[in-house]
Amino acid sequence: MNRKWMSALIGLIIVAGCAIGFSKYMQSVQTDVTTMQIWKPVTMIQSGQLITSNMVKKVSIPTVQHMDNALLDKNQIIGKRALIPIGETEEFLSWKLGDDTLYPTGDEEYIGFKIDFVGAVNNMVRRGDKVAAWVEYTQPKVLNGNGEEISEVQQAALLAANPMVTFKKIYTKQLIPNLTVAYVKDAEGNEIADATSNGPLSLGSSSQKDEENAERYRQNATGQPAYITFIMSPAEYEVFAAGAKDGTIRLGLPNSMNIIGTVTKVESKVGDQQAKDQTVPVTKIDTNISITPDKKNVPANAQTNSGTESKEGVSK
Repeated sequence: MNRKWMSALIGLIIVAGCAIGFSKYMQSVQTDVTTMQIWKPVTMIQSGQLITSNMVKKVSIPTVQHMDNALLDKNQIIGKRALIPIGETEEFLSWKLGDDTLYPTGDEEYIGFKIDFVGAVNNMVRRGDKVAAWVEYTQPKVLNGNGEEISEVQQAALLAANPMVTFKKIYTKQLIPNLTVAYVKDAEGNEIADATSNGPLSLGSSSQKDEENAERYRQNATGQPAYITFIMSPAEYEVFAAGAKDGTIRLGLPNSMNIIGTVTKVESKVGDQQAKDQTVPVTKIDTNISITPDKKNVPANAQTNSGTESKEGVSK
């Protein structure tokens, strides 16, 4: 009798265990197949790009794959700027997005110029970049032994007094170390951006396309640059225009993979640079100089740039 009860009890335990196990399995399957709607990039978004509505798409994913800090409201994504590259397999995590701060503050203004392929660092400059403005002097600056700039007359007088005297020549000078690029547009007014692989150019998976786009970063553009707009203070513009009279303006592009999206004021740096060079006379800005500022606080879709094009750099 006891053996029968033991067998029945063991059988009951086995049946109960199977029922509980099957229930747990069904719960896990139900969790896996439960989906939700999220937002992902249509294609890779590079750092510094302003996110617009045509750059995002709604997709369904299993709920368990959703990341807690990913944004679900499209309005919290559109109008933001990518601080780092965001691949098309990724969700829009809050820490990867920043506010679009590419607007003048204080006494700053939008100032636009014409530019060509070479002047835009071989078409590598994009909206949101920080560039260094250099001047390549038409005639090199001559410095005496004390590091002071001297004229040709002074140079001749020193040579007459001492034929063995030597001089230092300066061919270039950095004018503004961190100049904010507000817009780079083609002749039709379209913003220049990276040309990414999408569709027939890449038949691989989304992750493979992300890898391909990362490798092609800044190698292909959507158009040819014709206009560039900077955010400049009066002090920066004065230094920029004075340099343009002395030679050709060149733009230097540092590591553009750095986090982008915050406009930093560089007026103090310009002041420091002027203080260091206070022994060098600064040419006053000629009212006929062909660098024409845009109107202050002009919206992106209504901005007009002007200036005179230079074959090898930003117009003088």
